[in-house]
Amino acid sequence: MRGETRLSAGVETALRQRGPCELLGPGLNSVFVPTGRNDSGEENVPLDLSRENLREILQNVAKQQGVSNMRKLGHLNNFVKLLCSVGHSEEKLGFTYEEIIICLRLALLNEAKEVRAAGLRAMRYLIRDSNVLEKVLRLQVDYLIARCIDIQQSNEVERTQALRLARKMITVNALLFPSSVTNSLIAVGNDGLHERDRMVRACVAIICELSLKNPVVVAQRGGLSTILRSVTDCQLSRINEALITTVLHLLNHPHTRQYVRSDVELEVLTRLSLKMFSLKCV
Repeated sequence: MRGETRLSAGVETALRQRGPCELLGPGLNSVFVPTGRNDSGEENVPLDLSRENLREILQNVAKQQGVSNMRKLGHLNNFVKLLCSVGHSEEKLGFTYEEIIICLRLALLNEAKEVRAAGLRAMRYLIRDSNVLEKVLRLQVDYLIARCIDIQQSNEVERTQALRLARKMITVNALLFPSSVTNSLIAVGNDGLHERDRMVRACVAIICELSLKNPVVVAQRGGLSTILRSVTDCQLSRINEALITTVLHLLNHPHTRQYVRSDVELEVLTRLSLKMFSLKCV
C-alpha cells in the first residue's frame, strides 16, 4: 500500500495473523502516560493497558522507517511496563514468544545506542524461564548480545544492559549459556585492562559466576586462564581471593577438576602461589 511503511515479511505476517485479544481482565483500569518528552529525550508514548497495545508496540519497534528512535525507545520502555502489569503468558499477550523476540531483535540492530540498550532491557524482562531462553538462542539473538558487549567502550549504557542480560541468562539456565557471549566476555577480560575498559572487572566477575554453574563452556573457551591472568593484573586482595577461589573450587571437585588444564591453568596457579609465598617471606 502506498504511503505506508512496510515491515519485514516475517514480522508483518506475525503481527497480522493475530486476532483481537484482551490484555487485561475486566475491572482493571487503563493507564495513560502523557505525551511529550522527558529529560532524557525519550518520547512519552501513551500506554493503554485495556487495548491491544502490544501490537502497536511491536509494529513501531519493527518499522524501519517512519518512527523516530526516541519514539521506539518509548515503546520499548512501555513493553517492559506492559510485561510487569499483564504477565508473561502468551495467552494474555496475544502473541507467541517467537513473534515477540523477532520484533525485539530488530531493536538490537538499531543505529542508536539508546534503542539497542532498551531492546536488551526488554529482552531481559521477557526471559523468565528456560523455554523463552531456548527460543532466544534458536533465533540467534546471542550473536547480537555479543556484538553489544564488543561495541565501543563509550556505549556504557548499552554494554551494561548486555552484561545484565548475560547474568539473567546464567540465572535462568547456565547450561544453555551460549559460547558466542562467552567469547565476548573472555575477550574483554583478556584485553580490557590494557585498553582501560571499565567493564573488564564486570566481565571477569560474570566469567567466574559462569565457571561455577557451567564450567564446560568457560573451559572450552579458555576462560579459566582469563581468571588467573586477572589475578596478576589486580592489586585488590579481595578480588584476587575471589578469582583464585573460583579455580580452587573447580579443582576441589572430581567432576570439574578435568577442566583445569595442568599445562596451562595449574602452571599459572603454581607460579602465583610461589610468588605469594616469596612475598610473605620477605
